[in-house]
Amino acid sequence: MTKTVARRANAAPTDPREHARAIAEAVDYAWHSRYGGSRIEVPMSVVAALALVAREAEDPDQLAALGETMERLGHEGFGLLVQRLWCEFAMLRPDLNPRTKHLWSWTDEEPDETVLHAVQAVGQAAIRKGVLARFGPDGWGETDLLGMLLQTMKSHGGRKGIGQFLTPESVTLLLGRMVAPDEGARILEPCAGTGTMLLGAAQAMRENGLDPTRCEWWANDIDPLASALCAVNLHLWGLGWRVVVGCGDGLLDQWMHEALEHRQMAIDEVQRAWRMARQIAAVRYVLDLPTPEGALERHMRKARPKPPPPPPPAPPPSSTFDAEAAYRQGRLF
Repeated sequence: MTKTVARRANAAPTDPREHARAIAEAVDYAWHSRYGGSRIEVPMSVVAALALVAREAEDPDQLAALGETMERLGHEGFGLLVQRLWCEFAMLRPDLNPRTKHLWSWTDEEPDETVLHAVQAVGQAAIRKGVLARFGPDGWGETDLLGMLLQTMKSHGGRKGIGQFLTPESVTLLLGRMVAPDEGARILEPCAGTGTMLLGAAQAMRENGLDPTRCEWWANDIDPLASALCAVNLHLWGLGWRVVVGCGDGLLDQWMHEALEHRQMAIDEVQRAWRMARQIAAVRYVLDLPTPEGALERHMRKARPKPPPPPPPAPPPSSTFDAEAAYRQGRLF
């Protein structure tokens, strides 16, 4: 069963940009056909969370099995899963929390049944289109999946003048090659969108055998959603920990000071949460208390495929049958 699922999950289009387009179109259709709301940050948060799961994966078979379990989750379980994924990312990258909060704040609002059904449909559509097929640090490191999704979903408002169109990646790569940053440089993009220009610079560095994580990456956009997606992208693209993402007027430098301040506040808050979690774990260990099963764990356990029944025991080999003894006892069977 696992091998069959793994083959399906690994069947991704060769061109990562075309793959991103296919996922974006499937997610756009799933969201607007099941819900049709204007809060497009909700489906984007689902895709971003799944892409983050794929980036941290190492075993394709385990990831494929996880994808099948995700597909089998009900709407309530899938909503809890998205919430858990964002909680884990918040602990992993607290420096990005001030920006990514725009993507996951809806999970704290107790969404209604309609939204949860749409979230489930979006997740299933993305998984079936292979969002988990590009896994590992390089999985979605070559293209702007989230930018493609933003552009596709906002195209519904194009006739009203609110459509958003990003710079093509071929252009950003060319510009990155022209700039050709060196290690230790500070790369600043005050109108970053989802960060495609920074991706071009990072790709150009890697082509020259340089490590982008040795640079400082400063990104800003006045649109909170674009800024949030940019923050996730900087992690998906492996640009390291020397990143600062702001949300403000790019013509002023105030966004830089605010971004640094909010970044440090978020890091301090997560450190306090870690200390409290360690204290609770120590108390449970001393008192030998079992870890209670949460609601998400129950949903995941029910959604996991049941293992096939064990095969019946094989008959004994013919060499163990003593015909002479059976004849003496007056029986053959």
